[in-house]
Amino acid sequence: MTRRVILFIIMVLALPAVFGAVTEDCSSCTIYKGYISGNMEMWKKGMQELQGQYRRDPESCTLCTLAEARYGYIGYLIGRNEKDLARTQIDIFNGEIEQLAKFPEYRAETEAFRVAMFGFRMGLNPARAMTLGPKALKQLEAAMAVGKNSAVVWIEKANSEAHMPSFAGGSKKKAAASFREALKLFEAGGSVAPCNWRYLNTMVLLGQLLEETGDNNGARDAYRRALKRAPDFQWVRDELLPEVEKKLK
Repeated sequence: MTRRVILFIIMVLALPAVFGAVTEDCSSCTIYKGYISGNMEMWKKGMQELQGQYRRDPESCTLCTLAEARYGYIGYLIGRNEKDLARTQIDIFNGEIEQLAKFPEYRAETEAFRVAMFGFRMGLNPARAMTLGPKALKQLEAAMAVGKNSAVVWIEKANSEAHMPSFAGGSKKKAAASFREALKLFEAGGSVAPCNWRYLNTMVLLGQLLEETGDNNGARDAYRRALKRAPDFQWVRDELLPEVEKKLK
């Protein structure tokens, strides 16, 4: 997997992160291993495992984990410009969102995934950003209304703040604060499940944002924090952290 594709996935996945503080964590360790190694084949294997698990025992938590994994796969396909395959996966993803909407405990995640659909449509056709962007922001408001105590909503809020123009409320400083709030919410229960890769992903997103603003010390701290939790996190270990450390010499 190229660095450009990985970066696209990480940025896209900021939109609909799942597993807030009030919902069960059903993280897939196969997906987690694929994430820290940059191995998309392992990621796909994890999706197959989740599909089989959900067929055998249709639990809402498994469905949410599967939808999140499919979201990541769609980001990968769009990053490789495999738009036809992405469209097929988007249709499946949309069905999973509607299934998840039947479970009240995942209302915040459902609303966040609905924002993701706008992101995918803009990814497939950037020319639609002018019309879909305002709709995505309106959907973000709906997610915030039901998920102010959910890490997923704060990640989505941060992503919006980081990419919106300033006249529309965009601010990288606000985005960094929102990412930090998301990390606090992940940790609110006292511990984070070992295979919750979204927690790591939030650290990476924060680090990248701080680099963009010139806060290389803050970025280094974020990357070190990720490596402390996952020493084998290849992208951070081999690329992100060494590159920011060069800037500090």
